[in-house]
Amino acid sequence: MRLARLSAEKRHSASMEYVKFDDTVVSDIERSLESWRHVSPPAADQDDEGAMHQDMDSMHCAEAWRGGLLLYVYRVFHWEPGSRTPVRLARVARVTVDHVFACRDDSSLVAKQALLPLFFAGCELRDESTRRKILRLCSVWDEVTRYHMFSSTVPLLKEVWEEQEQSGFDHVWWGQVVDRLHANKESHSHTLKMRLCFG
Repeated sequence: MRLARLSAEKRHSASMEYVKFDDTVVSDIERSLESWRHVSPPAADQDDEGAMHQDMDSMHCAEAWRGGLLLYVYRVFHWEPGSRTPVRLARVARVTVDHVFACRDDSSLVAKQALLPLFFAGCELRDESTRRKILRLCSVWDEVTRYHMFSSTVPLLKEVWEEQEQSGFDHVWWGQVVDRLHANKESHSHTLKMRLCFG
């Protein structure tokens, strides 16, 4: 929530002639995210395999969010359109996706809480195999949960990938596509007619 508010402040300050956005708080958040480590509760170390699995799912979900937020920080606060995207960013995206895939497919539905980081990561990866796995996971969770957020993510990801293909990967990020789709909600040319929902 703090990053979203800071993003709005940055956007607002960019439209003002004598105001410069101070990114000190963003840097503090970024350092905090990079140094964060999961700490298992004492119950996870007992002789209870169920508690251990639950703790591992929580760890994978939290790590996915950590990676997703780092991707968000880079794209919103550091990236300039047209600048080369560092391989380090693709590594963070891949690790994020791997953490989402590592969550179990059971009734606890922990993995569904990582849809937004999965979306951020999916937009940063060009590997076709990983993209197909992301789309499959969204389809599976759509079937399991019947929440529109999973089915609405698939066409949005495809839209981002298509625009990256047409305009060049270093010239397009998900924020541009989402902003355009919100501005053109009434467009009949796009299949995404609902409000974007990421859980």
